[in-house]
Amino acid sequence: MVIAGCGRVGSDLAITLSEEGHDISVIDELPEKLAKLGATFNGKTHVGLAYDVKTLRSADIEFAQAFIAVTSNDNANVMAAQVAKEVFGVPNTIARLDDPARAEVYRALDVRYVAGAHLVSRVVHEQIIESEFDYHVTFSGGDVEIVDMYLNAEAEGLLVGDLEISGALRVAAIMRDGRTFVPDTETTLHEGDLIVASAKQGTMTKVRKYLIDVEPELS
Repeated sequence: MVIAGCGRVGSDLAITLSEEGHDISVIDELPEKLAKLGATFNGKTHVGLAYDVKTLRSADIEFAQAFIAVTSNDNANVMAAQVAKEVFGVPNTIARLDDPARAEVYRALDVRYVAGAHLVSRVVHEQIIESEFDYHVTFSGGDVEIVDMYLNAEAEGLLVGDLEISGALRVAAIMRDGRTFVPDTETTLHEGDLIVASAKQGTMTKVRKYLIDVEPELS
């Protein structure tokens, strides 16, 4: 696999995949970012632009089964994903998207993407390694979105069913102590849990007292 971008998302993803035994090549234009992977990183690093053909070839893009563009520049990500897909025929490509306003461009170019910052690394990892699942981080044209919420001490001991609101808030996953799992309504919640949920407009105010960091309301 080839990962373009060695910031917080790219480095975490590269280390995780490498530790799982995957052959990983990481590209970044800043050598100091690549150096932060550390001496124990069991992969290859390449200095250059994410969409530069010569750099991609040096990273063995022609043999890659997956290409992941997670730089901090949306334009670079979409360009890199296009090059990997159209020029080198990489079968599985995905790009990071930070600016929702560019979503239509990504879709028009048929670039598979993950939006948002908090869960990018883990969602990309799941899509690449367990590709039989299809993940949607954001939706357009409606009043429902996927949000992530950190629980405070007020939520300690509550059940998932206590937090959910029929027709308005549904918990999809919980991240706890570095492990992500799908709960049921009887799962006990704990302070510090990261909750991933689908929520309708106006819902967040109803659960605000349980949250450390509340996502902004939909407009």
